[in-house]
Amino acid sequence: MGWFSGFLQTLPFANSAMLLWGLAASVPIIIHLWSKRRYNRVAWAAMEFLLAAVRKNSRRIRIEQLILLLLRVAILILLAVALADPVWSLFASLGSPLAGRGSTHHVLVLDASYSMGYRAAERSRFEVARQLAAQVVTDSRQGDGFTLVLMADPPVTVIGDPAFSPGDALDELQNVRLRHTGANLTTTLGDVETILRRAKEKHERLKSSKVFFFTDLGRTTWDEAAGDECRRRLARLSEQATLILIDVGQSDVQNLAVTNLLVREPLVTAGQRVRIEAEIENFGTRDQSGRQAALYADDQQVLVEKINVPASGRAAVSFVHRFESPGEHQIEVRLEDDPLDVDNHRWASVPVRDAIRVLCVEGRPGEAQHVALALEPSLAAQPRVQVQTQFENVLLESDLLQYDAIFLCNLARFGRDEAVVLHDYVRNGGGLIVTLGDQVQAENYNAMLGNAASARVLPARLDAVAAEGDYLFDPLDYQHPIVAPFSGHVRAGLLTTPVWRYFRVAPFDDSSARVALAFNNGDAAIVESRLQSGVCILVTTATSPLSVDRSTSPPTPWSALSTWPSFPPLIQEILAFAARGRAESRNRQVGEPLEGAVRGTFANLNVTVERPDGSSERVPVQVDGADSRWVVADTTRSGIHTARYDAPVNRHELFAVNVNPRESNLQRLDPDLLPSQLTLGLQTDEPAAMLPMTQPARYFRHLLGLLLVLLLVESSWAWYIGNASA
Repeated sequence: MGWFSGFLQTLPFANSAMLLWGLAASVPIIIHLWSKRRYNRVAWAAMEFLLAAVRKNSRRIRIEQLILLLLRVAILILLAVALADPVWSLFASLGSPLAGRGSTHHVLVLDASYSMGYRAAERSRFEVARQLAAQVVTDSRQGDGFTLVLMADPPVTVIGDPAFSPGDALDELQNVRLRHTGANLTTTLGDVETILRRAKEKHERLKSSKVFFFTDLGRTTWDEAAGDECRRRLARLSEQATLILIDVGQSDVQNLAVTNLLVREPLVTAGQRVRIEAEIENFGTRDQSGRQAALYADDQQVLVEKINVPASGRAAVSFVHRFESPGEHQIEVRLEDDPLDVDNHRWASVPVRDAIRVLCVEGRPGEAQHVALALEPSLAAQPRVQVQTQFENVLLESDLLQYDAIFLCNLARFGRDEAVVLHDYVRNGGGLIVTLGDQVQAENYNAMLGNAASARVLPARLDAVAAEGDYLFDPLDYQHPIVAPFSGHVRAGLLTTPVWRYFRVAPFDDSSARVALAFNNGDAAIVESRLQSGVCILVTTATSPLSVDRSTSPPTPWSALSTWPSFPPLIQEILAFAARGRAESRNRQVGEPLEGAVRGTFANLNVTVERPDGSSERVPVQVDGADSRWVVADTTRSGIHTARYDAPVNRHELFAVNVNPRESNLQRLDPDLLPSQLTLGLQTDEPAAMLPMTQPARYFRHLLGLLLVLLLVESSWAWYIGNASA
């Protein structure tokens, strides 16, 4: 019966199965035929006169009975047709789109950027767009093909090869969901072009094509239409298909968004008071006063602040919170509801430690003493920063990933194995700080730590030691986060720190290194660069008074940095900046990959990533040297994602994924500025709008009315025949 069910679905009825009730029309016919079966004749003199009269009117009686039979059959057939709810046109000759077999390829392009989540009424723009796209499907001819593309960043092809079953297309439309990204118009047009070309090659009977764009015309997306590449693609598409734009956006809309969330301390310890700052931006044209911004810690509301945000302006809100226990924690800043809910939230993952662990590796005894003291000057029984000082053999004998930061203090040289483990450490999110001095062999540093072909971690190549002189620091307008806290604090001593010797450095050709602090002659004093999740910072002068130039008499110290009052805060800022890599790897934007690693080779380790919508994904683990790594290639929804490690690791990690606030700007492109290849098919602020298309008429009510008329006619005709016979 599968073929019969498939046949019924091809008929132009909303519920073709109800046509089976038309078989009931055979009942009056069967009764009529049964009544004409042979019977025995019995002669009766009195009936002869009556039969003679009947013979005179037999022709008229047969016609009357036949009409009554046809009326009763028509009533039952009409009832079955009405129940099947026909959607075909009664006026095929007038050019109804449902006349004949369809040969049109409909490409449905739904803007799935998160601005489409804006609710002008009970339904969002995306829901309206989905309804209108469904109308295109239901209004089409039998035999038309449908493909479906979500315009996002990157775009998503939901139906690539044309589907010829309207039911299949409607099912896919019902299942698509808004994505928490922007939209890439140019790439989407390229995907549509590919779909049209392949459909033409595979389905020759599709003689024409229509591309429908359902969008809110947000400028963040449609400003691309003015670009040369986008215009070329639109021109090529217009030669293959009719391009129709359905505008579901609204004008003069208001929107507040949480555009930034910052935990001021990149490494948080239990019991520490942490300052949390959020930025609220008003993308509307009216001031927003007395709006609530709430801080949630581990899904519990802990603080609420009132904010006033001027039109097209920003406001900052600050919270202070203390995490009482170590472990995985999360925070969220949440605005009270407005029509676009997606950007009313922003999350951060906050791993809380018992203490910050720092390894200081010294090239000779006492070389790291001043750095260790600057990192933890209090010498408390339970220090916030736990400093361990070792010689260089520790690099190959310990698991470096247990340390949040590593200071290399005036090491002379490195072996290849040491270079590899340092590279792996930084790549996995560690913070590496290299301080130079009189023992450093520049050629070895460049070969082992600066070799791009093997394991480069250095942000710059070491040149010769600068000639002896009196050098001072230049903070470069305090633009870098390491020196920014010194701005306005001239008496802190940073600008008066004496330096007499340092290594000149030169950036690598392919380096993205930044100079955080320079000397007054323009040479770099502190340089930093990123390596995947980690950070490497190079201090070009000595951080210990043990480094001296013995070619002079008396020997000249390299610098007085370690004895100057600016040294402890500078080392603290260097630590904070170097250790931010791991915190940043836990806080991503939608579309960016999530990744994690554990020390050890666990090829069969089970890692499951749970998404904010409750779904989960088991991700494969790849062995990479001494580490086991996993990656979730992209993320489509904002919120907290949880990575759970099974035995033998048995732990979980929280990742915060946030939207790019660029899409929160709901300004629209003027439809008059659309490229000429696009036809504006609909522009309305009404969520219940329907497309102005030739729609298949639905005749259910009309057929019921006709059925009522036939019932009256049948009853009247039966009464007439009965009276005439009497």
